[in-house]
Amino acid sequence: MFVAHHNRSLTRRLSEQYLLFGLSGLFFFTVSAVYLSWHGSLLQSIPAAVGIPLVFLLLGSFVLRRTSYWHENIERQLTHFANSEDHSVTELRPLPATDALAAGWNQLLARILEHSAWNGVERRLSEAVDTQQAKRWEAVFQDLTDGIAVCNSDGRITQLNRSFATLLQRPDSKNLVGMDITDLLLGLADENSQEQIRGLGNNHATQVLEIQKSADPSQGVYRLSRTMHTGDSGGPADSIWTLRDVTQQKLAEKAREQFVFTATHELRTPLANIRAYSETLALASDIPFEQQQSFYNIINNEATRLARFVDELLNISQMEAGAITIQKHEVQLERLLSEVLESQRPVATEKKQSFDSVFAPKLPKLMADKDKLAAALTNLISNAIKYTPVGGKVTLRVDADTTRILFLVEDSGIGISADDLPKLCGKFFRSGDERVQAEVGSGLGLAFAQEVARLHGGSISIRSQLNQGSCFTLELPIR
Repeated sequence: MFVAHHNRSLTRRLSEQYLLFGLSGLFFFTVSAVYLSWHGSLLQSIPAAVGIPLVFLLLGSFVLRRTSYWHENIERQLTHFANSEDHSVTELRPLPATDALAAGWNQLLARILEHSAWNGVERRLSEAVDTQQAKRWEAVFQDLTDGIAVCNSDGRITQLNRSFATLLQRPDSKNLVGMDITDLLLGLADENSQEQIRGLGNNHATQVLEIQKSADPSQGVYRLSRTMHTGDSGGPADSIWTLRDVTQQKLAEKAREQFVFTATHELRTPLANIRAYSETLALASDIPFEQQQSFYNIINNEATRLARFVDELLNISQMEAGAITIQKHEVQLERLLSEVLESQRPVATEKKQSFDSVFAPKLPKLMADKDKLAAALTNLISNAIKYTPVGGKVTLRVDADTTRILFLVEDSGIGISADDLPKLCGKFFRSGDERVQAEVGSGLGLAFAQEVARLHGGSISIRSQLNQGSCFTLELPIR
């Protein structure tokens, strides 16, 4: 009846054991009572007759307690687990494996802990991946060149990147969190732009406008955009602000407009002179020979001027396309310099300028592109003559050592301001100085000369002081 009792349920096992000990005690009591009554000593042996069954019952209680011990332990752990807040399986403890039930509990607990451990590893890996992705996107957000700020419905900054703080000329972006973005932007704009910022309103349409720090575009021009964003919750809309510095773009557009105007003038004036003098020569028959020669010279000079300007246009077109190339050959410097100087001497003579040249005792042979180098030197010298007043002085100095050669173009002209010096070699740039604007120019000559120097492995440096003159140095390696 009690074979393989571990396979039976706890309730059945407890009932059978309780019944066994109860029946054993009752059987012993009955036998004892009959026996003692038979011998007439029942009353004297009542304590023993009662005590021995009690011993059986106590022994039965102990056995029952041992039988239910592991079940109570497991039940206590499960109850504590159910009542805990975090439901951590680490609170469950294995039991001494002296019983099949304890061994089964231990195996179950080992499986649960193993599964929990794998879940923990998976969770930690997922958290690590999420953290890594968040850090990556944060790094991308911070490294964007455009300034970006996110504001709440009250217009206060909740998040921004470094570029936004930099454009606002604020050193620490963290200090801007919580500030009103409109107040910050107003400090970046002139009066007209401030009115535009205040007029943005609260509509949900994307707003884009350009703001300036002052009437002078070179002081700063910014493109500002605002986009409203409503989250999934449908609450008050946040706003996303983007700020981009477009100063150089605006200056380039202005320079191109100036270039178109200058190019029109540069083309129209020589063509008008050529047409006027050629018509005079064709229609008049009594023009003295000397005057005819003068007219021919003027026509030739204007044609040369046109050809030079067209060359500049072609050069700048090649620069824009990155297609300028050089063909290096051995150059006889004395001959090249003589040709350049002679082409510019008439202009200097016309302005009654002192036009000198000082060369090193022995000039080395130079590996260079003769035509490109001649064009670059011509641009430097013609600029010096153009921006030097009547009666001034222009000098070309050439120095050399074993590795390099220096072409120094010095003048006593109007000079260059410290603000304009860094921009001087930019394409289409012309100073705002009235004396510069009074002269015709394309803003391409220095940009072309610098590109020629770069292609030869050299450079151009500028030393100047306003109203005191300038010195442009073209440095090239000999080989």
